[in-house]
Amino acid sequence: MPNARLPGLPSPHDYDVTTPGVVVDQITGLMWQRRLSNTFVSWQKAQQQCDSLSLADHHDWRLPSRIELVTLLDTTRTQPSIDADAFPGTPNDWFWTSSRAADEPNAAWYVYFYFGYPKTDDIGNTFSVRCVRTARQPPALATRYEMQADDVRDVATGLRWERAPTTQTMSFDGARTYCDGLNVDGRAHWRVPTLAELLTLVDERAPAPMIDRTAFPGAPADAVWTSSTFANGAELAWYVRFDRGNGLYGRLIEPFHVRCVL
Repeated sequence: MPNARLPGLPSPHDYDVTTPGVVVDQITGLMWQRRLSNTFVSWQKAQQQCDSLSLADHHDWRLPSRIELVTLLDTTRTQPSIDADAFPGTPNDWFWTSSRAADEPNAAWYVYFYFGYPKTDDIGNTFSVRCVRTARQPPALATRYEMQADDVRDVATGLRWERAPTTQTMSFDGARTYCDGLNVDGRAHWRVPTLAELLTLVDERAPAPMIDRTAFPGAPADAVWTSSTFANGAELAWYVRFDRGNGLYGRLIEPFHVRCVL
């Protein structure tokens, strides 16, 4: 069994479905409700539904945070963008998270599993819900980021990030060429992050740019490329908007920023 990691860690999925009714993510240590009732509820009722859930002899279920729910995304597929064997019958719907929007007091984050991206909406709207519990506690962290002059190590995910993104914008292929050729303090082998990896940097509590500005000074409140191509279109790829914190897809020729990862 892999070592316990924090829920933000983007990794290839490793699901255990041997316990009836639940899915255990061996990477994040999270346990997920496997099958859903086909109902739509408000944000507050979604929390109540999870708080009162009794499943697999566990009673500590809760509504997942934005980044916890994002870890279930599989951007190689659509309709739904999730492992259909581990989570059969998942509707192509919006799913509530417990994360409130920083700049809208009556809004919270959801993840749309039709294509696979997070966004915010009014808490009075009715969406689907999938509950989660922590099956393995992650280690306590003294700090989230270890900062050097030119790069930042995210202790929670183990990823090392280029501290300053490109000042110029570039195409999808240009972003890949830039990261492939990057050398920071003698470190090579940088790459463009996946959608799940880049979304771990979004700080939903912060105003634009929605990122830790101490760890990443000068971050643009703008679009930043990921390496994740869109499953339904060969000429499209995902990017993250750090003015809103959501993921979207655009044409490969569009000019966006890039922040490389190692």
